[in-house]
Amino acid sequence: MRVTSIVLLLCFCCMDTQAQNQHIVAQAAVDSTNFLIGDGIRVRINFQHPKGSVIQAQFGDTLGGFAVLERLPPSSQTDTTSTATVTVARYETGEAILPPFPFAVNVPGDSAHHVSTNSLVVTIHAVAVDTTKDIRDLKPPLGIPLTPAEIMLLSGIVLAIAAAVYFGYRYWKKRKEKRSGKAVDPASQRPAHVIAFEELAILKEKKLWQQGRVKEFYSDVTGIFRQYLENRYAMTALEETTDEIMDGLRRLRFPDPLCENAGRILHRADLVKFAKYQPLVPEHEEMIAVVYDIVERTKITQMAPVHAPEPKGAEHAGH
Repeated sequence: MRVTSIVLLLCFCCMDTQAQNQHIVAQAAVDSTNFLIGDGIRVRINFQHPKGSVIQAQFGDTLGGFAVLERLPPSSQTDTTSTATVTVARYETGEAILPPFPFAVNVPGDSAHHVSTNSLVVTIHAVAVDTTKDIRDLKPPLGIPLTPAEIMLLSGIVLAIAAAVYFGYRYWKKRKEKRSGKAVDPASQRPAHVIAFEELAILKEKKLWQQGRVKEFYSDVTGIFRQYLENRYAMTALEETTDEIMDGLRRLRFPDPLCENAGRILHRADLVKFAKYQPLVPEHEEMIAVVYDIVERTKITQMAPVHAPEPKGAEHAGH
């Protein structure tokens, strides 16, 4: 009798466990069976389970060729039902089987149970491409806004290029006019040495080096000398370096003493202007004296008279 009771008790427990297992169900469903490649496929899973059960997913980031994009934990609907949502995607076209989702269900007072959903069949389609139309970007390229510093830098570069072009054109035009003999400055019709002597006299009266304006004095005196060479020999001395001027004077077969003196004052002026050289008083006085001597020894003593054009009708007025 006692043995019979024990056997009946064990059978009752087994039947109770089997009954509980029979009440754990997981059903998966999708809203559609056709999706584009890479689309998120939202799978809704409904659970039936004993009261107080805890459900845990037993799959990772991939499942049978599908990528698991999102996995929301089950939420209770009633004491014995729950709902979970899993979003997956597939990156290959064609018909595919989404395998069952495995879950573990922990029932209070019992061991963990394992349950899986049903499998699903879906079809993955490629994106349709209209080959009759041009291929274009989905969105136009995005422009990167310039910072104020970049705008200032670009503006400076543009202005520098414009200035270089302008002064380069003026320099080219000036050389062309000198070579062709056009656009003669009225001042150049006066003897070159006369202009140089007048400017040297004015410079001497300014007494620049006596006032400590040494750099300005050397710039002015060599400027007068360079201008004289341009007026006298049609050189471009104002734009040339000292070495270029000396080469030009040698081509003109300047006497050696004059070349030596010219080179000395030009190089001295370069040292003052660019190397912060501080000459002595005798060197200041020599500058004007050397320029005056070179002008005096190279001046043109006889010049052809310049006749102004007679006004129209002058011939008739004289008769």
